[in-house]
Amino acid sequence: MNKGRLEAFSDGVFAIVMTLLIFDIKVPELAQPVSDATLWRAIFEITPLLGAYFLSFAVLSALWINHHFIFHSFARAVDRHLNLLNLSYLSFVAFVPFSAHLIGTYDHNQPAAIVYGLNIFLIVLLSWAMIRYIRRHPELAHEGVSIRISNQARFRAQLSLISYLLGLAASFVFVPASLFFYIFPVVFNVIPGTLDLTERIFGLKLD
Repeated sequence: MNKGRLEAFSDGVFAIVMTLLIFDIKVPELAQPVSDATLWRAIFEITPLLGAYFLSFAVLSALWINHHFIFHSFARAVDRHLNLLNLSYLSFVAFVPFSAHLIGTYDHNQPAAIVYGLNIFLIVLLSWAMIRYIRRHPELAHEGVSIRISNQARFRAQLSLISYLLGLAASFVFVPASLFFYIFPVVFNVIPGTLDLTERIFGLKLD
């Protein structure tokens, strides 16, 4: 299979999914005439949905950047197995609008936090599975990928997986706390220099 087609298809899925996030967020129909106070109250009532939208858009942005990184830095070619892994990955990406709307609507309910966290956890797990598969099949991999790049990818994936597992565990104690663990890897992976700073603070050696 042509790698360019896989990347174009994946980009299309991400674009559609990120657009769909906003479709279910609507201000309820209000009886006319509507006062400013009534409209502000209606907008305030959907702030959990708006929060879930912005969180999920940031999560998908980080995942899209990571997906591009995988197929730009690691994959030179694709085979049927890698294509199936990518399709499995995209199936959970396409599930995000549902899980985001669920946690936005029921932001204090444990099932919503579990479904959302598990959704993102499986996406990250499959992204790491794709990297591992590429690295184990030299005919698919770019030559000369540095040890540092490989180690950084592994560290980011492991940090994200641990964070989402902690978020899932936190949902059994205090549901809002789980959101902190869902947000943390997004902030860590999007802000430039966080990995270098972590290396210096904790003395990590990813070279």
